[in-house]
Amino acid sequence: MPPKTSNKYVLLGYYIRQHWLSYSLGTIAILATNWIAVSIPEYIQLSIDLLNNDLEARQDLLWEYMLIMLGLAVVMIIVRTLSRILFFNPGRAIECQIKNDMFQKLMALQKNYYDANPSGNIISRINNDITGVRMICGFALMQSFNITTALSMTPYKMWQLSPSLTLYCIIPIVIVFTAVRLGMRVLVRNMRARMESLQRLSGFTVSSLSAIDIIKSQTMREWGRGRFENENQDMLRRSMKIALTRSFVLPMLSNLEYFLKLLVLLVGGIMVIKADLTIGQLTAFIAYSALLTLPLMGLGWVSTMIQQGLVGLSSIQTVLQQKLPRTNIESLPQNELKSLFTEKGLAVNNLSYRYPMSKKDALQNICCQINPGQVIGLLGRIGSGKSTLVNGLNRYLDMGTGSIFIGKKDLAELSDNDIRSCIRTVTQEPFLFSDSVENNIRFSEDLDNIENLEHFRNIIRAAALEDEVARFPNQENTMVGEKGIMLSGGQKQRISLARAMLKPCDLLILDNVLSAVDYETERYLLREIHKLLLTEKDMPALAGSILIVSHRVTAMEKSDWILVLDEGQIVDQGVHKDLIQRPGYYQQMWELQNENNS
Repeated sequence: MPPKTSNKYVLLGYYIRQHWLSYSLGTIAILATNWIAVSIPEYIQLSIDLLNNDLEARQDLLWEYMLIMLGLAVVMIIVRTLSRILFFNPGRAIECQIKNDMFQKLMALQKNYYDANPSGNIISRINNDITGVRMICGFALMQSFNITTALSMTPYKMWQLSPSLTLYCIIPIVIVFTAVRLGMRVLVRNMRARMESLQRLSGFTVSSLSAIDIIKSQTMREWGRGRFENENQDMLRRSMKIALTRSFVLPMLSNLEYFLKLLVLLVGGIMVIKADLTIGQLTAFIAYSALLTLPLMGLGWVSTMIQQGLVGLSSIQTVLQQKLPRTNIESLPQNELKSLFTEKGLAVNNLSYRYPMSKKDALQNICCQINPGQVIGLLGRIGSGKSTLVNGLNRYLDMGTGSIFIGKKDLAELSDNDIRSCIRTVTQEPFLFSDSVENNIRFSEDLDNIENLEHFRNIIRAAALEDEVARFPNQENTMVGEKGIMLSGGQKQRISLARAMLKPCDLLILDNVLSAVDYETERYLLREIHKLLLTEKDMPALAGSILIVSHRVTAMEKSDWILVLDEGQIVDQGVHKDLIQRPGYYQQMWELQNENNS
């Protein structure tokens, strides 16, 4: 991973150093290219001066000069092509590495980061800002070395021919670059504003596409179009300011070549008349002025490119430099990890939690125990704190130390990998990839052999998906669309449930996953879920314990122990047959839901 530093140049140097050999060879190739470029005008000068002298007697020498120039031109083509390969390839490799580093960092960041940063902004950084960094590490870096060597060698050759004429050429260059420098400051400011505008536009676009059903159902199309138009116009204004600045800066650089040639012809022509220069020397000087203006023109593009890339790098840094909690925690040995939950299960002692910026505790003095082999029910109305408790148990939210224990280990002292291997959560808002049903279920699991394929079929059957998958056009190979848009809510929840059931874990948390299915399917799924705890010869247990979170009392009936949560507190607990006899929230919900079902 890249170093943790706020200095973007240090971060850029970290990636560039990894390709030092390619850059070093590329620099040598650039030096060779520019040396050849400034050597050719010398032979042009000698050839033209030879034409004015005794050509017939020295015609062989003219052919020799011409062959040398032809050979140098061919070698320059080869070396210049090589220099581009040696610079452009590392630029692409660095782009790939930064994307991998960003993705790895994004996978490790916690829920609070994504709550504060919309996905559209993150996508914009990955797709747009990294492109600017690639241009710095490829084209811009190559051109920087090219311009540096060209502006070193060419003026030296010009000075050898005529120091006074060289000074005449330097004066307009200084004036132009003073104006260009001022223009670049305005350009950078507008580029940064445009990048922020693009991130806002990307964020709104992604959010709108994700909520397209809500926008249509709530007749919010006009609002959506208006909001998009405002963001789009804001980005257009920023882009037009950038274009206006460029239209001022770049023509000055591009027309500098013609001004220098005119100046050289005017002053140099007078010097030829006075016999201070030969026609060959003047021709060589004109060739050198052309060589000088090319890197000067490129300097404008390179300056723009570098500034744009540095703005993008600063944006990328906000992701790469995010602090990761618990990075110093090492994973437990495999044998210790396997026995971690089976010792004492999971215990919660006096757990209280308050969200940042909130004045009220979401959880208050929660105490409970989940033993190995148990099915625990957690019942509560919407907003009672069920999801907060679940997010604490699987550490999507950091609850601090001393409240949640797996076996003898404090949850806060375990690595994220260890927790994810012990505890698996199926949320009430399942996410499906734009892929086939099979790939969404098996995810990263290998199902190539026959035994695993048979296991996959059993999981499909247990998740009440067998009949529906059989009706799909391509069965399990049917594409589900973006976020499972082709499926119903119940189908998405059952696919998500099948994904969790595919691989064994110590504690399987089902957070309201049965809310979108009918009661018959719910009863079937509950029977299959309870079977996950069975250890048989042909099929080992897929879960050590199960926590069923729901607002439906019917989902709690066969649980070994039930916790009733209200206003962030456990207000009652026990088994189903006792709770329905005891006055309270559980009894009220039981009676109300039975009336609705009847």
